[in-house]
Amino acid sequence: MPPTSNASVAIDLGTSVITTVVGERDDLGQLHILGIGQAPSSGIEAGQISHVSRAADSIRASLDQAEASSGRQILSVGIAVSGAHLQSMNNRGAVALPSIGEPIRDADLVRAIDSGRAITINHVASLVHAIPRYYVVDSDRRSFDPRGQHGQRLDVSMHLVTASQSAIQNAAHCVQNAGVDVELIAAKPVVAAERAVRGDEKEFGALVVGLDSGTTTLTTFEDGAISHTSALPIGTSHIARDLSVGLHCANDEALSVMRSHGWAIPQLVPNDAAQIQLRGFSADGGMHRAEPSLVAEIINARASETISMIANRITEFQLQHALAGGIILIGGGAALQGIDLLFSKALESPARIGEPGDLYGLADKLRHPDALGAVGMLDWMLDSGDAISAGHSGSMARRSESGESLLGSLVSGVSGFFSVFSPNS
Repeated sequence: MPPTSNASVAIDLGTSVITTVVGERDDLGQLHILGIGQAPSSGIEAGQISHVSRAADSIRASLDQAEASSGRQILSVGIAVSGAHLQSMNNRGAVALPSIGEPIRDADLVRAIDSGRAITINHVASLVHAIPRYYVVDSDRRSFDPRGQHGQRLDVSMHLVTASQSAIQNAAHCVQNAGVDVELIAAKPVVAAERAVRGDEKEFGALVVGLDSGTTTLTTFEDGAISHTSALPIGTSHIARDLSVGLHCANDEALSVMRSHGWAIPQLVPNDAAQIQLRGFSADGGMHRAEPSLVAEIINARASETISMIANRITEFQLQHALAGGIILIGGGAALQGIDLLFSKALESPARIGEPGDLYGLADKLRHPDALGAVGMLDWMLDSGDAISAGHSGSMARRSESGESLLGSLVSGVSGFFSVFSPNS
């Protein structure tokens, strides 16, 4: 079996499903999916590794499927990680320009970025992303790409995302235990949101909500640039547990009910909806029935609590302006019927379900909002690969050959030539 050659491989370490995607970009920039593998997730809770060997086995199963469908041997991967440990802040860097008679060059942008990412963070955290939001020349001219301009001072606004060192290290070791090298680590909320949001939404302001199994993530954009990244310790697995208790059934069956009969607004349940048959907890496995309206009431209660937590986060970080362009819902919870209407009414902003966008090749299993983590990670890696071929590998969050520690070399900060020098591209 040949290696992946110019293709990249991305893994989304989800709490419910581990997805591996093999893909490449053609000369027109279109994303072609060459292979996909999906395996039930084990040993991962709320986005973090809870059992190393079980997680490694699940990862290996997903990799095996991706290798079989792509016909390529996978040697290294990029991984998208999530969890309530993700935090972010915006920082500003500034440098003096060598001469007002000389135009601003790439080297000047790199110096400004290095200044903007030089912060003191908690000793148990690592810097995962250092993303330039915009630049300012001589304190009055804002620009997304100031190269070629003239000035005396260059400022940059940076979006910095940190993650727990132990969470990142555990994820990397599980992937290595599955038999492949780790090429790049990124925060799932960032890469998924970058894939889901449109250019006009970035400009007006947008809130991307990741309704995942173990967490709910928030990523906002304002004035064309990312402005906030965080995660809440609540997810669709909490809805499944509520259904398990309320319907007196096993958690696996509750998950099935949520996916097949999940209405987020009780009033939207059709009047002629049939009762749902469930297998109870009793030893004889006796069947009983549940009303679809009861299922919707249970889902609505937990979804409303989640929205309330999101509203508090919006107030705490003053993210109200990010709602101007609307709300984009991604993750498995975005499949709940009526969830967009519930968010729109509660947060008083238009809401839509996010999609991975145009995909070619073996993409049938990826055309849903739960696939944005893997597809977004693949996008991020391919952009990073373009940067390396363009000679800017010094600013990539990729493994170095200098003997640098695994953690330091994988999450060293800026990812992608396009996000380094032109955040609005």
